[in-house]
Amino acid sequence: MDAELFNSAISGNEISFASNPEQLTAGGNSVLHVAAKSGNVHIMEKVLDWQPPLLYMTNSKGNTALHITASLGHCDTTKLLITFAKAKGQEVELKMELLRKQNLERNTALHEAIRYDHYNIVELLIQNDPGLTLITNNAGESPLFLAVDRRFYKIALHIIDTPGNHLPSYKGRKSKNVLHAAVINHAKSDFVRKMLEKFPDASLKADDSGRIPLHYAVHIGNVDVVELFLQRNNSIAYKKDNEGMCALHISVKKGHDGLMRTLIEKCPDTCELLDNKHRTVLHLAVESGRINAVKLFMETLAFLDLISEQDKDGNTPLHLAALHIAGFDEYYKILEILAHDRRIDKWARNEGGMTAADIIQSNDKLSMKFKKRIMRTCNLERVDDGQTPKEVQTLENKGPSMATDDQENRVDDGQTPKEVQTHENKGASMATDEQENISKFSITSITIITTVTYAAAFQLPGGYDSNTGMPVLRNHPAFWYFLVLNSLSFVFSAAVMFIHYSKISKQRKKTKPTSECLLRFLICFSISFMLIAYFVSLFEVLYRSKVQSRSSAPPPK
Repeated sequence: MDAELFNSAISGNEISFASNPEQLTAGGNSVLHVAAKSGNVHIMEKVLDWQPPLLYMTNSKGNTALHITASLGHCDTTKLLITFAKAKGQEVELKMELLRKQNLERNTALHEAIRYDHYNIVELLIQNDPGLTLITNNAGESPLFLAVDRRFYKIALHIIDTPGNHLPSYKGRKSKNVLHAAVINHAKSDFVRKMLEKFPDASLKADDSGRIPLHYAVHIGNVDVVELFLQRNNSIAYKKDNEGMCALHISVKKGHDGLMRTLIEKCPDTCELLDNKHRTVLHLAVESGRINAVKLFMETLAFLDLISEQDKDGNTPLHLAALHIAGFDEYYKILEILAHDRRIDKWARNEGGMTAADIIQSNDKLSMKFKKRIMRTCNLERVDDGQTPKEVQTLENKGPSMATDDQENRVDDGQTPKEVQTHENKGASMATDEQENISKFSITSITIITTVTYAAAFQLPGGYDSNTGMPVLRNHPAFWYFLVLNSLSFVFSAAVMFIHYSKISKQRKKTKPTSECLLRFLICFSISFMLIAYFVSLFEVLYRSKVQSRSSAPPPK
């Protein structure tokens, strides 16, 4: 298109009708398209009178002049184009042809007006053709969905209140609908209620991921909208998405405690639903590190028979807690909650033949000290088939695969699980007896040493001088060596006795906390007083006797 014609059309100046009307811009725009950009009604009237066919002409994007005026918000020029279409002969057909003309994206002028939130033009277009609300574009978006998706709720309300024989389309892209869009965009519950009343079937429709509007409401955590859906039809709580997850699964995964309780209260048997991986809601709670959810399901009576359910890989919730133990502190707390519950099967094996304890032992990310702590605090300790500590250590170093093979071999040797358990208990009992014997021998030896050294301090070698009361051998160096070494032996033996007792007291179960604390304090005081008495007595024997001998000596002449 030459510059003179283009500038005249877009600036609103008089157009030279001697120009070639078939001239196009680089984008395929005719002179009417260019005039539509300016929004100048006078120029557009002259162009239409000059070349009426330009009314239906499209550019390289498939847009008519009506698409351009609608998208730019030029209400007067939009009205002019519609009026011009009516004035030509068969007005209904020509008007419909113009209004319903779609561009390459299959958007009508109504789609374009909604995209840019031009309410007046939307109102004008729907007034002239209510059927425009039924047309969807290439993405599957209806005008109503497009309005809600862009949060233009005033336009959306106008569309659903449009009188007519047919309801507007509520379809959207990727098989979503207007309720999906309302929930995802956090629309108020009053607006969602109105959409639900107008399109009740939309609450049952799933998108390409298999999710219905309720799933998105739960995902977001919108309690009011969830309750609204459930009041309307609580059967939707049992619908699953493509991963087999229902609303309760999603609420657990996202950690919405209030929604979990609401769903369990209104639909308690949803606790029994499993996803495509055969996971219960407790599996998901453990995997997601949701401590409150774990506690809730452990207290829910409807779920008690599923707390040790195994997924496709044979993992119970306890297995999953053990697998994630190297993560956040939440997993350690969850492991403790599950392991301390008597209803949990702590020795269940997964498809790899591993128990939760085996998984922990084979985890290379954990230190040996931390593994022992976990095994002790979670009551997962047991000796496998009488293995010596060295053999157990070797098995741990070999890794999880070797440990699994070894477990399978032991089970395949013809032993029943009961026989294996009995053998393990016997090995643990023998190890405990041996430790107790060593402990008794040690404490007896220390007690004898302490007693002998205490008595030796007062039954000194050589005895005492009857006149002075002092040790006879006090002037001999060997006597003082004896006294120092005897005192060191006494102090060390008393210290060992104290440490030994402290170690034993920590390992004992706290069945009677009050009596245990009292006993511990009494023994500590007893050992302390024995040490004090020893040195006070030694002081009296050596120092006081020396003072008395000096005072009883005759005065010098």
